[in-house]
Amino acid sequence: MQDTRREGHQAIKEIGFLYCSSVDTGSAISNPFWSPILHGVEAEARKTNSKVTYRDVGHLVPTPQLLRTTLQEMQLGSALLVGPAEAETIRLIKEMNIPLVLVDNFVRGLKIDTVLCDNFEGARMAVEHLLQQGHRQIAFIGGSAAPGPRPIQTIYTIERRAAGYRTALLDAGIPVDYSLTAACTLSTEGGYEACKALLQAGTPFTALFCANDETAIGAMKALREAGRSIPEDISIIGFDNIAMVEHLTPALTTVHVDKEALGSIAVKRLLMQAADPDMVSSASIINVELVKRASVAPRRA
Repeated sequence: MQDTRREGHQAIKEIGFLYCSSVDTGSAISNPFWSPILHGVEAEARKTNSKVTYRDVGHLVPTPQLLRTTLQEMQLGSALLVGPAEAETIRLIKEMNIPLVLVDNFVRGLKIDTVLCDNFEGARMAVEHLLQQGHRQIAFIGGSAAPGPRPIQTIYTIERRAAGYRTALLDAGIPVDYSLTAACTLSTEGGYEACKALLQAGTPFTALFCANDETAIGAMKALREAGRSIPEDISIIGFDNIAMVEHLTPALTTVHVDKEALGSIAVKRLLMQAADPDMVSSASIINVELVKRASVAPRRA
């Protein structure tokens, strides 16, 4: 067994950190959510002297042949596909026949290792906390949504967070009011515009759950501009616990995601694949926790 493990470790000399997102045009290296994941990957890779090569491949997705050529030229020994990549992109990379793990993504029907946090339970915990504080009119800001009888988030992880939001409300006997949900880009500007749209729509709410911290930061700006105090008028919760949110005024209540662990566990799965290519694929779900700060208060009577 020890010899097999060594062979597996030696088989991975280079790990490709392939960042793929059609909704984020920035770099993962400077992103407050993705950069800690990269740090976790690098820390774990150092233990086996594996080299980590970063590459943004999102802009190559519309030209599959160029994406295929680019990856072949990289001559990777393994790959982490990071972010909300589509099924066709995943299949293309899987054809390279190297150890492959999805990070913060899941695609139904594909037998492939994936590592992500417990998005559903994290969102449910957040909304249950608001309910415990007496809030009943709770709005939700998510990412881009597909049209239909109800908004369905186009990014799997954000849809799981939306599902947690809906479940918490329904479990409390509160019907989901889709006039209290708004779609946006998952950025501070997106959160700002979505919150303004909610306020302008006129449906009253006393609390707001945001799909990530960046949208929450934008929403806080919109609330202040509208003369709403946080948390006296409106309580707000984010998701991810990026580094800056504890320094906001008020400090943001959010769901903590161990981002370094996401990267570390993904590398461990690559090593396991290298040691046992016939290993059954699985999804690794990282536990999350609610971090209570000053942006939530009991609903005013």
